[in-house]
Amino acid sequence: MNLRDKTGPGPREILVEGRLSVARLLQGSSLEPLEVVLQAGLHPDLVSLCHARGVVCREVAGPDLRPDPAYRFHRGACATARRPEPSVPDEAFLARASRLLVPVDFADAGNLGTLLRSARAFGIDGIVMEKGRGVDVYSRKSIRGSAGAVFQMPVFEVASLGHTLERLSEAGFVLLGTGEGPSSRPLGDVRAARKTAIVIGSDPSGLPPEIDRQCAELVHLPKREADDSHNIAVTGAILMWEWFGRVG
Repeated sequence: MNLRDKTGPGPREILVEGRLSVARLLQGSSLEPLEVVLQAGLHPDLVSLCHARGVVCREVAGPDLRPDPAYRFHRGACATARRPEPSVPDEAFLARASRLLVPVDFADAGNLGTLLRSARAFGIDGIVMEKGRGVDVYSRKSIRGSAGAVFQMPVFEVASLGHTLERLSEAGFVLLGTGEGPSSRPLGDVRAARKTAIVIGSDPSGLPPEIDRQCAELVHLPKREADDSHNIAVTGAILMWEWFGRVG
């Protein structure tokens, strides 16, 4: 991978930019790193991680890693990894998991990545998304926004979200969705169950009706004015803090 020549990762590769994201890719991630390129002398800890995992690592002079329109965020560390095949949560995972996050139809990869970063902080056991629906969870912007948290949790890209939500309900998960309709309740009136899946819709359209109907409860954040709105990544972080992060 030569950052001065390469136009982008291959069709089954993802690009990882920045020291923290590259480190999290290398630290126990289930993804297969293919190559790491570092600015010489800048990240000895990443060199050690590469050697420990047997990953190809090249150190190059600073000018060869200079920022350009395609690679503006690497900060001297960049990697490619093999994109994982889509998978579904199996029965063993569903039996041991208690906190799931289900982002639906996100249009902004930065918001998705930021939400995943919060999910990691609040102990979410896994992410469930429909393959090809909304932005790509492994896009460069999503990975950057997550600060590599996307590599620290199982991410399930399923063929049918509706079918998978049925499976989650059958496995004992209570589906709590975001919504602003008349049946939606204020966040303070709703408590998480022992096994909870947060189903969170995009900004500003919310959940599609067919997904909305599968949720046991719809919740919203109280607002001072009816036409006020919250960024969806902020909404998700508040939900997770209220249900999973609050002490006492």
